Formats: sequence, structure tokens, C-alpha cells
Amino acid sequence: MYTKMMPIFAALCLLALPLNAFALEQSFTQNGLKALIKLTPDELVAGKKVDLVLKLEKDGQTATDRKVTLEAYGKEASEPTIKREVDLLDDEYVDSWSFEKPGDYKVVVSIADPQKSGEALHYEVRASVGAAKDAGHNGHEEHGFFSHHFGKKGWWMGGLMLLIMVPMMLIAL
Repeated sequence: MYTKMMPIFAALCLLALPLNAFALEQSFTQNGLKALIKLTPDELVAGKKVDLVLKLEKDGQTATDRKVTLEAYGKEASEPTIKREVDLLDDEYVDSWSFEKPGDYKVVVSIADPQKSGEALHYEVRASVGAAKDAGHNGHEEHGFFSHHFGKKGWWMGGLMLLIMVPMMLIAL
């Protein structure tokens, strides 16, 4: 009986995974240079850290000889609020920053080849930054125990977990 329930349990686990967990990274290829970029977290809040991780490949080999710059522009701004070169750590370009105020921003990552000064790749993303929430209850003021541990459908997922786990525990006894 235990082996018959495993495929069902695996399918339920896959259905329970949040879809937005897979939307945090994007890749693109231009001029033979493949870029894999990750921005986290998926919900931006003023004053909280934003992380950028960029990995570059050229002809299947990791490329670490590029100059990567980060710029962040406020809505309708012509001058960036953040402008700096992104640091190389091992084989990835990494940076962290935070937005000071809530609002709409444009984040631009430029990748330049030092040997070809006229060629540069630009990755641009629009970001909406929300206001920081009051963490009066240790960040749990908007939801309870089950929705914190099982997502937006907390009670339903908690009940489903009990329906799955109790019989499995009884079988194991």
C-alpha cells in the first residue's frame, strides 16, 4: 500500500509548489553571449535588500572578462539613483542594494566587452517597490499559522497535509 501511495504523494507535492518560485530568474542570448540573471526577492520593499546574480557564458565557457554595470532609475528620471560596477565573485557577477523609497523603478544591467568598446548588452526590467510593512507581530500580522506555513490556501493545505500524513504514519506503525 505504501508504494502505491508514493506517486500520488509526489504529484500532490508538485501541485503544492508555488508557481512564482520558478519566475525569479531569466536568461537571454545575444551575440553568442548567454546571460542568466537572477533578481531576488520577487516582492520588492523599500529599505529591504535586493540581490542580483548574473552568470555569463560564451561558447559554453564561463565569461568573467566583461564589465557589468548596474543602474536604477526612478519613474520618469533621467539620472540614475544607483550607478555602479557589479563585482565579480568566483564565476558570477553579484551585487546587493536597497531602494530607499516606494515607487516604480527601471533597473538596467549593462554588459560590456572591454575589447570591443562599441558592443554592449543591456538588460532592463521594471520594478515596483512597495512600502515597508509594520512588523508588529514579527511579520505575521496578516496571516495565521497555517497560511504562514502552507501559503495562501493555508487551512486547505493544512487539512490536505493531515489527510496525507496521518494514514502514512499509521501505516508506518
